[in-house]
Amino acid sequence: MKERVYKDVYPGQIHFEKKNHIAYLKFDNPKNLNALSYSMFASINEIFDTMSGDRDILGVILTGEGRSFIVGADLKELDKMKAEGDYDYFFLESYRDARVYIHDTMNKIVNFDRPTLCAVNGYALGGGAEVAMCCDIRIMSSKAKVGFPECGIGGIPAYTGVSRALRILGIAVTKEMMMTARHYTAEEALQRGFTSEVCEPEKLMDRATEMMSLIVSRAPVCEKYLKLFLNNSAEMSYQASLEYERNMVAITQATEDAIEGSKAFIEKRPPQWKNG
Repeated sequence: MKERVYKDVYPGQIHFEKKNHIAYLKFDNPKNLNALSYSMFASINEIFDTMSGDRDILGVILTGEGRSFIVGADLKELDKMKAEGDYDYFFLESYRDARVYIHDTMNKIVNFDRPTLCAVNGYALGGGAEVAMCCDIRIMSSKAKVGFPECGIGGIPAYTGVSRALRILGIAVTKEMMMTARHYTAEEALQRGFTSEVCEPEKLMDRATEMMSLIVSRAPVCEKYLKLFLNNSAEMSYQASLEYERNMVAITQATEDAIEGSKAFIEKRPPQWKNG
C-alpha cells in the first residue's frame, strides 16, 4: 500500500496532526484572520485526498488559531486578481471556473467517508460558516460568532453556503441569517440549529476530542455507511429513503464488524473492530 505522506504545515497555513486515529486540521494564518485564499483551498484538497487513502484515520477535527476560525474569503486576493486581469473575463470565465474548483473542494469535506467535526473557536463568517457547515458536527466556543455578511458587502454566499444552509438550517433561518448579514453569537447559533453545543473557549478542543474519540470508538464501517445514508437520503423522497435504508442495513449487517459487535455484546467485552 502506498505510504500516505503529510506535511506539518501546508500552504495557506494549515497545520496537520494525527493522533489516536483522529486527524486535526488547524487553520493558522491569524494575521489574516485565517481568510480563505486559493492556496488554502489547494491545501484542503491535498489533505483530504491524502486522508482518503489513510485507513488509520477514523475521524477529522477542523479548527482555527487565534480569534478566528475562518473570517471568510480573502478579499484582498480577489481584488488583486480582478485588478491584474480583464474584469469581464474574470467574472464570465475565470471566476466561474474558480467557483467550480471551490465547490469541489467543499464537497470533498462533505463527502469524506469518515466523520468530521468543526470546533468553531472564533469568527466563522461567510466562507468560514460555509466550511463549518460542510462538517458533520459543529460545536462552538461561547466567544465565537457566525454569520453571512455577503449582502452587506455587495454579494451573496458563493461557496455552496446557500444550498447547504437550506438543508441544515431550513429556509426561514437561512433567509434571516443571510438577509440580515449580521454576526450571531454562539448561543444564537445554537438556537437556530447551526451548532449542537456551546462550551467555554478553554474547553473547546478537549470537548471536540472527547466527542470525536467516542465516535471513532464505534464500528468504523457502520459510521461510513451511516454518513453516506444520511447525506444522500436528505435529497430523497420518504419512500426512496426507506428503500435506501433497507439496503444500507443489509450491507452493514453482512460486515465483519456487525458480527464482531454482536459477539462482543453477548460476551460482555469491548469489540475489536476490523473496519470491514
